[in-house]
Amino acid sequence: MKKNILLFLFFIQLSTFAQRQNLIPAYNRFEKNLSVDLGFGTAHYLGDIHPANNFYSYISTVRWNITSGVTYQFSPLFSARLGLSWIRISADDFTFASKNMAANPASDAYDLQFLRNLHFRNDLKEASLVGTMNLKNGFSNRVRNRPETMPYLLAGIALFSSSPQTRDKYNASTKQLGDWTDVNIANIKQSLKLCIPLGFGVRKKISNNFDIAAELAYRITVSDALDDIVNVPYQPTLIPFENRSTEVFNARTGESRATNFNIISNRQGFSTYNGTAQNLPPTIGYPNPTPQRGEAGNDAYWTTNFKIRYYFNKRIFCPK
Repeated sequence: MKKNILLFLFFIQLSTFAQRQNLIPAYNRFEKNLSVDLGFGTAHYLGDIHPANNFYSYISTVRWNITSGVTYQFSPLFSARLGLSWIRISADDFTFASKNMAANPASDAYDLQFLRNLHFRNDLKEASLVGTMNLKNGFSNRVRNRPETMPYLLAGIALFSSSPQTRDKYNASTKQLGDWTDVNIANIKQSLKLCIPLGFGVRKKISNNFDIAAELAYRITVSDALDDIVNVPYQPTLIPFENRSTEVFNARTGESRATNFNIISNRQGFSTYNGTAQNLPPTIGYPNPTPQRGEAGNDAYWTTNFKIRYYFNKRIFCPK
């Protein structure tokens, strides 16, 4: 319903402006234009490892993205942008839970997540079609006369490919991290996925042909498997990388889990680690007899970008 209302308002505004255009002499009318942009920035994930209601979800295991786009400004207020992005997201139970345990030593809220000990990275390849709306008077009759600064909103649709990976077990004797390996324990078909980008940004004119811009875009997805962790129980048969709770060292960083493991074990009444065994005592099952590997609900990701945009000098005329 909200989407329909927004689309209705969009077309009302567009048609009103089109009518006004016809009343303005041709030499003063808006100049449609084409521009290209290139940018880079940070990438962030929200899901089973990083819940949205926790501060550390927004600053833990921050990764990167690079993006490019072509924008057609077809009115002073509205434009359409085709974009391509390469976005790496990552998260780690060990890193996230350890930060929260350090901040709240008496709390057991993150014990289960520390014991679960899952992690991932995922290189998302995204193609998007996004509409932007300028938030103040837009372009005048010439590109070079555009405003010095321009805040804007954006919304659109995108398709992305997803391929989660995890590191193999850390080799303590050689002190070597394991290789990254594709995983699909969630048993999800890794086809193209749909998402909805929503965000805002601001552009700054630096010359007649160039702008710089800062932008934030949040993606609503229809996938719960960006992290390869879904709301299913652990399987009774041994599946590689499914249950990593007994690993002494965190596979992503090589750090020992022994200290925090023993803190949790003393708090929960489990067997502690003696420092010599190859594996930690098995604990998966706390607090449920048949624990779920993850929570229900779709994952999300968001990006920040710093961009440079180039405007072509040549006017774009649409045939009548």
